[in-house]
This record gives sequence, C-alpha cells and structure tokens, in this order.
Amino acid sequence: MKKVHFKKFDLIFTEGMPGDCAYMIDNGRIAIISGKDIYDKHKVLAILHKNAIFGEMALIDEEVRSATAFALEDCTLSVITPKSFHYLLENEPLTLSPLLEVLSQRLRQSTKLLRDEMKARRHGGLLIPVGKG
Repeated sequence: MKKVHFKKFDLIFTEGMPGDCAYMIDNGRIAIISGKDIYDKHKVLAILHKNAIFGEMALIDEEVRSATAFALEDCTLSVITPKSFHYLLENEPLTLSPLLEVLSQRLRQSTKLLRDEMKARRHGGLLIPVGKG
C-alpha cells in the first residue's frame, strides 16, 4: 500500500469533497470533525490512533466526504484505494472484518450523536446527559 505523510494540523480531507480512498493510521493521531454545535464550535466525532481506519465510506458508496479529517500530530497513513478494496473483497473477504467493525462502531456513534442532539433540542438547546444506549 502507498504511504502518505502529514504534518501536525494538515488537512487530510474536508467535509463535502469527493472521496476516492480510505486510510489506515500507521503512526500519529487524526481528528474527525463535522459541522458545528449550538456554540458554533466544530463537533469532534472521533480522535483516531494507530491502526484505525477512516474515510472508508468513500470506498463503499463513492459519495462526498461526510466529515473533515486532520492530523493532530505528524503522522504516516496507508492509503486504501478502491482497487485494493475490491481485490480484498473478491479474494480475501475475511481481511475486511476490521472495516466492517469500524462501520458498525461509526453507525452506533452517529446514532448516539443524533439521539443526544434530539434530546438537547427538546430541552431548549441544553445538552442533558443521558444513560448509555
């Protein structure tokens, strides 16, 4: 796989831009952010570390990026292209189980964020802590 390097605070991709690959973190930390909250601050969706995969939705649905990713420190990433993804899908599907796990976790996180936002709106915009879901 091709390796790419980013310096601290470099943008990797931005929300709304076309996606053409996913990334796996070889070293460093990446922040995933999206939109803004009621205080006009970006929502931090995740802080990712070594071996984490991100940008994976671009490999599956070829839609625009749903969030922004930037380097929190100097980092090295492995690029997962559509060609390598489709090769693994056809020839070594078991190697993609970590990717399915990531998708499941992200769906759970998104569901929780949506539920929390809906509850906050019902309480006049104040974020009220809720139990695990």
